Amino acid sequence: METLTHVADCPQVTTLPPEPRLAPSLPGQKDNGEEVDEEPAAITSAGPMLHMSSLLGAESAEHHTFLLSDTFSRIATAPDEPKARLQTTLQLTEEVLEQLSGIVNQGDPETRFTEFVQVGQGGFGTVYRATDPATGGVVALKKMPLYKRSRGELIVNEIRIMKENRHPNIVNYIDSYLVGEDLWLVMDYVDGGTLTSVLVQVLIEETVIAAITKECLKALDFLHSRNVIHRDIKSDNILLGMDGSVKLTDFGLCAQLTPERSTRCTVLGSPYWVAPEILKRKGYNTQVDIWALGIVAIEMMEGEPPYFEESPLQAQRLIARNKYPPLRMPSRMSLLFHAFLHSCLDSDPSIRWTAKELLQHPFLNTAVGLSVVPKMICVARSICQTMEGLHTNSARAE
Repeated sequence: METLTHVADCPQVTTLPPEPRLAPSLPGQKDNGEEVDEEPAAITSAGPMLHMSSLLGAESAEHHTFLLSDTFSRIATAPDEPKARLQTTLQLTEEVLEQLSGIVNQGDPETRFTEFVQVGQGGFGTVYRATDPATGGVVALKKMPLYKRSRGELIVNEIRIMKENRHPNIVNYIDSYLVGEDLWLVMDYVDGGTLTSVLVQVLIEETVIAAITKECLKALDFLHSRNVIHRDIKSDNILLGMDGSVKLTDFGLCAQLTPERSTRCTVLGSPYWVAPEILKRKGYNTQVDIWALGIVAIEMMEGEPPYFEESPLQAQRLIARNKYPPLRMPSRMSLLFHAFLHSCLDSDPSIRWTAKELLQHPFLNTAVGLSVVPKMICVARSICQTMEGLHTNSARAE
């Protein structure tokens, strides 16, 4: 009854039975500037990854999903491949350690910060909440063993870009430490969890979708103005705060564009949110983030992204082949919302609206105040606790 009372107090939210969600990530493939046929490559999945709801969101992929494409083609036929991969990992670790030594601070975060509480665990490492005695504030720390990363250069890239790009709608970098072969990232603490943890429990109204999307667009407009591509926009990487804040996180796959290199070709991202031009291995730019945000908008309305019932490989084929993703609830969407989705999800990235243009879209004028965000978080947590209690009681009865 308590859950129903909370829902009644929050008219913007409707309960939705939770469903298990899996979201594996695409393996990295080498930037070579080549274009291929429109049929996407057969990308090997390294196995499903849980659609996590940890404090800092799930890392885009575990280390072994970033092997280059030619490695995948050799794994089944080369008996000595494990040894070769181990040697490569060790060499990368030495290079990464040398690069990181010039970026990170000296010292041990376990002596600087106090009151450590583990709040997340995954292939990327362990996430903690802790207190900074110097300020009395709460921070988030992500501890990542470098020996698990076959592409440690992505970590170096992540730190450099986070240090240079600070914004109210981004989980901002605070500090970093290298202790042995463990890298510690210290970042803003966001206490409401991921957008995923809310949308799998509640059905979000359009006015709230507009409010959350608007905040994400502010972050993307900032990043894109500085020629930074996030490359892994999804609900797992959008954090909500009990103060109503909405922040992008997980810059492990981000890329910096330059005048000399204005596009990228690497096949990276999460299968159900990835833009078609990435799967076709064509040169792409910041517009891939706009496609992904359009998928997140659908995800907020329908509880999951399009093609989620398909395997990752089949989903990639459908995304590359179809011009517009299918909708399960089109009749529930207003004309303005449909127009906004079409502005984000044009298969031609040159026609797709930019973040700056989308911030002027009439759909965003329907946005409610961000005070609804903490209410949604409370409702989602209450539903989750109720479901856990029912499962516990059922197990005891059995």
